[in-house]
Amino acid sequence: MKTAVELVKVEIQEKDLELVVSEKTLGSLTTNARQIKSLVEQALPNYDIANYTEDNIDLAKKDKAMLNGAAKILNAKRLEIEREFMKPFEEFKGVVGDTVKLISECSSKIDTVVKQSEQRYKDEKRKRIEAHFQEKGFTLVPFSKLWDEKYLNKTFKEKEAYTDIDIKIEKISDDLKTLEAIGEDVDLLKSLYLDTLNINGAIQYANRLKENRERAKREAEAREREEAASRERVRVATEAQERVGEYAKENNFTLPVAEEQANNNGINSIVTEPQPELLTRAFRVTTTYENIMALGDFMNDRDIDFEKIEI
Repeated sequence: MKTAVELVKVEIQEKDLELVVSEKTLGSLTTNARQIKSLVEQALPNYDIANYTEDNIDLAKKDKAMLNGAAKILNAKRLEIEREFMKPFEEFKGVVGDTVKLISECSSKIDTVVKQSEQRYKDEKRKRIEAHFQEKGFTLVPFSKLWDEKYLNKTFKEKEAYTDIDIKIEKISDDLKTLEAIGEDVDLLKSLYLDTLNINGAIQYANRLKENRERAKREAEAREREEAASRERVRVATEAQERVGEYAKENNFTLPVAEEQANNNGINSIVTEPQPELLTRAFRVTTTYENIMALGDFMNDRDIDFEKIEI
């Protein structure tokens, strides 16, 4: 003899929930609403505002109250009939709504179980793919940089994920060799690439670095050439000054100038003192073309008037 109450298992099939209406009557409400509307349309001209003046204002107030009251009673009756007419449908709507709610609550509970199962599947699949990555012994980038969420799709096979990971690792190795071939800023370029895994971006950055170095080199060389030219001009002018001074000393010619030290970019400057009087002395110089030009520059710098004498 069984002591426990046996429960009969009832399973729900979609066909069992097909709603069937055993009796339905639509549009069978019969009232005198149209007759009332017709009566109102015929009577309203009697209540035109043109019929009311200050002389019959009491009648206007009375008619207004009567019309408002009639409209209120008519609408109240409409609501009463509507509630009565809709009562079977509201009952039907409530029953179906409660049933749908019960089904949805049960489905949500089942959905929780389904999602937990799907999440376990994804977690286990990810662990297996990550284990494959670890077996490769590749440590240049973390697993997260090679991961793609599409691997977790059930339509994406694990072997395909393994292959995709292997291809990415091989590509990284090839890209690093490409950067090494550049020969300059290799460590910096590798660091940038491993952070972004964008080989085109790394190469573009390498090109910018090269252009910047070349531009800086050209500017430095231009400055060096200018400084060398400036030093050469100072040297030539100094030598010319010394030669003129020696010549003046040998010929007992006193130049009305005095030299004093002036720290102007490390170059001695010659300051011309006021001339008490101007002297004229003619002499012929025999030297190189560069010295002749330097002598001319010197006399121009000293504001010494001179003229060329054809020999």
